[in-house]
Amino acid sequence: MLTFTSAGAVSRPRTVQIRVQRAYPGRIRAGAPVPTRSMDAAEIERNLRFFTEGQKGPRTRPATTLVLSGVGVVSRADTPALLALARELGLERIVLHCGTEDLETLEPAPFADAVDVLVLPVQPGPSGGSIAGTRAVRRCREAGLQVASNTVLTAAAVPHVEASARAIASLGPGRHTYTWPFPIAGNSSGQVPGVRAAVRALERAVPILERAGVTVGVKGLPGCYIEGLSRLLWKSANRWYVDADHQCGDAVLFYPEVARFHKDEACRFCRLDGRCDGFFSTYLRRSGFPALRPVQPEPVDDSQSG
Repeated sequence: MLTFTSAGAVSRPRTVQIRVQRAYPGRIRAGAPVPTRSMDAAEIERNLRFFTEGQKGPRTRPATTLVLSGVGVVSRADTPALLALARELGLERIVLHCGTEDLETLEPAPFADAVDVLVLPVQPGPSGGSIAGTRAVRRCREAGLQVASNTVLTAAAVPHVEASARAIASLGPGRHTYTWPFPIAGNSSGQVPGVRAAVRALERAVPILERAGVTVGVKGLPGCYIEGLSRLLWKSANRWYVDADHQCGDAVLFYPEVARFHKDEACRFCRLDGRCDGFFSTYLRRSGFPALRPVQPEPVDDSQSG
């Protein structure tokens, strides 16, 4: 099934993300619009019903995955009940995001049977900022939760990525994802690292995690920048994006209405085209960001033929 956007027709997603809170203070923004207020429990319930019961018809299809996000969402008193309602409404997979500001006070027990994945930020830096994240990963793993951790590759984080990987590897989250900062207002050039430095850091950190059995992913960088780590790429799945200002029928599609990746004509000839999102055109207009290029197929070894 298709829906139409300013960028053309796209497939209707089966995932809905609800950002229940307004602010993400002290955080590198990831591309989403900033709502004017937080959502109350009645609004969240109305949107849950809209994207499940309300989408059962010949031209629509209900969501099967819920992503709940927003600073403070894990500490809201109504969150456990809303998660239980989501399950009753047929949402098969529930992902809950915890903000950096919530790590110290996170109590994992209420979510042990309520969510399929709890996403925790582990953000290293010169002041030891990953400590709260790794402590939260440990508590949640001890409580039996499936944990996915995430690091945004800021300029402050990149020099400490390898050390952070060692700490994460000892805790055993199911997945750890490295995400390139989105090029939006609020992310100054001083927050964005050099590409070469970031890739070198990844080349040191990824083997540490993989040897520990942690699945690793990289988002936001094109395959031609991380050719040696291109196995870590996967195409981003679309989702409906809901906040206080974009509810129910006014929800927007995350791609391309919140974020939009760019590919050049040459990308059509890249062997990674089917798994690479591309890159952000804003960065490609800046110095220090190479032009996109096609990654050629692996050479065929004919020495054993005949």
